[in-house]
Amino acid sequence: MFTRNGRALIVVSLALFTAGWLLRYGPLVIIGAVLATALVAAVVLVSQRPSLDVQRRVVPDRVTAGQDAVAHLRITNDGRRILRDGVALERFGDGLIPLTIPQLQPGQSVESIERLPTDRRGVFQVGPLVINRSDPFGLVRKGDWKASSATLWVHPLLHDVAAFPSGLARDLDGPSSGEAPEGGVAFQNLREYVVGDDRRLIHWRSSARLNKLMVRHNVDSHQPRSLIVLDTRADVYTGEGFEDAIRAAASLTTSSRKGRFPFKVVTTCGRTYDQSFPHSHLMDEFAGLAASTNASTLPELVTTMARSQTGFSAAVITGTNSVDELSYLGRLSSMFDAVTICRLGPHTDAVELPGTVVINAGNSSEFAKYWNRKVRR
Repeated sequence: MFTRNGRALIVVSLALFTAGWLLRYGPLVIIGAVLATALVAAVVLVSQRPSLDVQRRVVPDRVTAGQDAVAHLRITNDGRRILRDGVALERFGDGLIPLTIPQLQPGQSVESIERLPTDRRGVFQVGPLVINRSDPFGLVRKGDWKASSATLWVHPLLHDVAAFPSGLARDLDGPSSGEAPEGGVAFQNLREYVVGDDRRLIHWRSSARLNKLMVRHNVDSHQPRSLIVLDTRADVYTGEGFEDAIRAAASLTTSSRKGRFPFKVVTTCGRTYDQSFPHSHLMDEFAGLAASTNASTLPELVTTMARSQTGFSAAVITGTNSVDELSYLGRLSSMFDAVTICRLGPHTDAVELPGTVVINAGNSSEFAKYWNRKVRR
């Protein structure tokens, strides 16, 4: 509350007052009392809290790392006193953004647009606003929090990667969930006709019985299905390795979604996602993922998935691993249609595992280049 000048003035006033009292010298006592009065007046002045209304919007509230996002602020002086100009602090995540506020008359408003930093992935709270107040002599300073806040989701950067090369659904009738792409020859069910459907697919007998047009819903039963295992253990990544792993996983899921192929994401920290998540929701989840110190090991997780999943291509995204772990992962070639192990970060060892594609990439950009080169062979 007291500034450096304020604390110094407290010491000086006490020293003068005490010296004057002990020496029975009245002027020193008076000077000490005047300084103490000035301090009390400063405390009283700063304690008068301004009455402000703060309204905030973040536009847009979801961006990809590197894209522009701004906070629109409208600050209104609802009090009866003039609000002197000064610098306020806008909370952003764990940091603060300085904001200059002009002098505001009672009832006056000011609008401000502040660019928000979006260089890093994450979920950030924007606000509250800290209004700093000080006396004219800078003896006392106090900040008031204005509780309004908003949220900004910064999604991971995406790379253009090819879809998984295999992992085919072997159910000749197609998946019962309807997640397969349309346009194949495998009959799945009958549904009501919508404008644009091929009239050759109309099922006339059912249409006559139900008194409305019904069409055959055919699907492509041979569709790539992907299982993406994301290692979220903090101890296997160095530098930006974990961020690169998030970008790689998000890029693979986006590629599968564009092709309308089923996918499943399993993390060593226990979270699971699939194509039923809307794209924005899934990117929100990726934005909030953090490295974990108590996640499962890759052998434990992958073994469990191998027992329950069939017809999948598997991609394991990890960092620096022990030789034992990598040797175990090499056995997955007999459990999945295709296995790709993506190691992100600095690697000095070249590992080759029979029946398995190993990608050693320093960052996510290299991962995308190597992935596309191997997949498109």
